[in-house]
Amino acid sequence: MNPKWIDPKIVTGPTATGEYYYPRPEIEAEIWHEIAKGGHVLLAAPRRVGKTSVMLAMLENQQEDTRCEFKNIQGIKSENEFYREFFELMVRCLDKFKKGKFWLDSMFKGITIEEITLQGVKFGSEKPLDHAAEIERLLPKIADQKLQIVLLLDELPEVLNGLHKNKRTEEASAILNRLRQWRQHPDIRKCLSLVLAGSVGIHHIVKTIEGRTADINDFAIVSFEPLTRDRAADYIARVTHGATVQYDDNLTNGLLDKVNHYIPYFLNLMLDEINRAARATQNPAITQESIGSAFDAIVKNNKNFSDWKNRLTDYFPVKESDFLDEVLTFIAHKDSINTRQLYDIAHKHEQQRQYMELIGGLESDGYIVEQAGNYRFVSPFLQAFWMRNNPIYD
Repeated sequence: MNPKWIDPKIVTGPTATGEYYYPRPEIEAEIWHEIAKGGHVLLAAPRRVGKTSVMLAMLENQQEDTRCEFKNIQGIKSENEFYREFFELMVRCLDKFKKGKFWLDSMFKGITIEEITLQGVKFGSEKPLDHAAEIERLLPKIADQKLQIVLLLDELPEVLNGLHKNKRTEEASAILNRLRQWRQHPDIRKCLSLVLAGSVGIHHIVKTIEGRTADINDFAIVSFEPLTRDRAADYIARVTHGATVQYDDNLTNGLLDKVNHYIPYFLNLMLDEINRAARATQNPAITQESIGSAFDAIVKNNKNFSDWKNRLTDYFPVKESDFLDEVLTFIAHKDSINTRQLYDIAHKHEQQRQYMELIGGLESDGYIVEQAGNYRFVSPFLQAFWMRNNPIYD
């Protein structure tokens, strides 16, 4: 490899942080506005749009008398483990106020804290802690100090769905009920705000577990809109600044026309593949044909989009997932679907009573968008991927 070759400043796998993060100030400001009111926030967005990056950016911009802690809780397997993680996040938030060891120790009567790190909290107590009880005892003390802690929890829907699938639905329900009780307690509301995010629609998961969505109706929904075309062009210019492969206005417009749905992840896939192909030939002079070839190569690489298809079977019963898959296959081949056609497919799969609710889930999870009564894929990538995996549709 030529040591002088400079790659674009992008990531396609890890979370974008630091200089790799493209700021979303309008989203961050809206979240902070809700927190300032003592509210709770649900980041309503599909995977790969930057929810985790925004939450991590908030850690760098904490407000006065407010402290944040972030945790991806996807690996939690039990109700007790959830409360332990929740309690440790609270401890780490309090430690950030730097009011001294005596003040911190006074908050934890009968509990010895030996060490607080990014990896967790080491307790010196020999007796196992009842973490849920300790949370309920600690929260009013935080409120008395007129402080506010913000817990940024990533992938809560994954945790709840995992408990449900492993026949621990009562534990998932207990978590939802307890979170609601803490949020709605008049004193606790002054000191605790939750920001929840996940790569699947939490409303669908909650309804599956509880039979209703009332347990999360108090969350303010902050939406993630894709970048505008102008901001997407600015993003390309920013991440390719100083890179070996450069884009003039014509190439930038060609790339944007191909991607069409401007989220950094989709843009990064294109920039990465174009750069990879150019570097392999040591020829940085790309063309419109380079852009088309990159798109085709990305679609052929199943790892980029297979999770979008797998989630249908992971989060929906067989009849529902079969219905959704056929709808998406229809759109892939026909470009769009109207409500009459939706109903016909729903009738075929015995989903007439809830088919529009299921379609709403596809919208909120970033598969499709409604335009003048017709539903289309949000991204040419997803449409091409679905057609490739379902090449024939009668």
